[in-house]
Amino acid sequence: MLSKTVVICCGQPGAGRDEYLQELRSQQDFHYYHLFDYIVEEAEKQGFTLNKLNVLDFYDSKPGLLEAFRASALKRIIDEIRKKRGVHVISTPYHFEWKGKSYEGLRLDEVKTLDPDIFLVVLDDLIRVRERLKRDPQWRESDFTLVELAQWRRAEITGVYDLSRSFTPHKEFYLVAREHGVDLLKDLIFNRHKKKIYLSHPITGEDESFFKKVQGFAQSLQPYYAVFDPYMIKDWDMVETWRRMRNEALKKGEGLPEKINVTIEYSDGPRMYGVESWDIETAIKNIRAQIIDTDYKIIESCHYIVVYHPREQISAGVMSEMIQAKGMAKFVYAFYPFEPSPFFEWYSTKIFLKEKEIIKFLKEIAGKETNL
Repeated sequence: MLSKTVVICCGQPGAGRDEYLQELRSQQDFHYYHLFDYIVEEAEKQGFTLNKLNVLDFYDSKPGLLEAFRASALKRIIDEIRKKRGVHVISTPYHFEWKGKSYEGLRLDEVKTLDPDIFLVVLDDLIRVRERLKRDPQWRESDFTLVELAQWRRAEITGVYDLSRSFTPHKEFYLVAREHGVDLLKDLIFNRHKKKIYLSHPITGEDESFFKKVQGFAQSLQPYYAVFDPYMIKDWDMVETWRRMRNEALKKGEGLPEKINVTIEYSDGPRMYGVESWDIETAIKNIRAQIIDTDYKIIESCHYIVVYHPREQISAGVMSEMIQAKGMAKFVYAFYPFEPSPFFEWYSTKIFLKEKEIIKFLKEIAGKETNL
């Protein structure tokens, strides 16, 4: 490990960012800086008592003063980082929405001074984000729609991505789904030597038994790689439920029910949410576009794209990800136990007919440069 690693970890409120980092702290030792706590301390020096319930109203009324508190807080953090070795993680949202206005939690000049090695954005599906916000005293009085939360998340991802690209060479940037669990977060921060894999696989039309096979395949690679599974961002379950019910309604010439039950398969079991149809309908295009944009940004951050495709009918999503990956000069290794189409073959670096063969190959090249 390098003598010092600086990480900026962002994520919209409700994504579970700080709980995620605290879970990591229970397993790994690192220096943790919650930016808001430092801002509160700087405000107290000037006689102001800030907390989560009044800070955004204070920002709205005295933006210059809060900016000064934030600048002082970041200066303290920078000074502390300079004095210590090890891993340093700064936790803060990048983007805030409050009373129809947008605020930034980080500025470019501040980030340049911090000079981080890694940018992380913690994500979760929008339904679970909203459920967390309902339990948070700071946000529970706000009745967020899915489209508001989707726009908020888009601003968070785009803003942090742009910060990472403001450096030459670009800094490491990763989108981390909360559903991945702490192991991926640990690999990205503490096992930076591990190459990153984007695990591309069919989603539409597959059942729980298939996804268990995908998880087993991923687990066989995790000792050697940091593995990103796009299905860990569970908005897909809502999108698929909407698509299925919309198609059924069109066939029958009927309208949609006022409320739709969405079942999301989490690692700790399925949960059902009742969501207003209008709420999904107003957000669905935004959410669909984010699924594509998020997947492509994860692909950009990975070394290899590994395709797990045990069925013969080619997934349109998988094919699109392969095309995108080759356009980014990524290696694409595919498990596909059938005679491939010319297009599938063209966009694959290497195709394996047996699952054991691709696992063996990936284990052999782990940590090595390859031209295969």
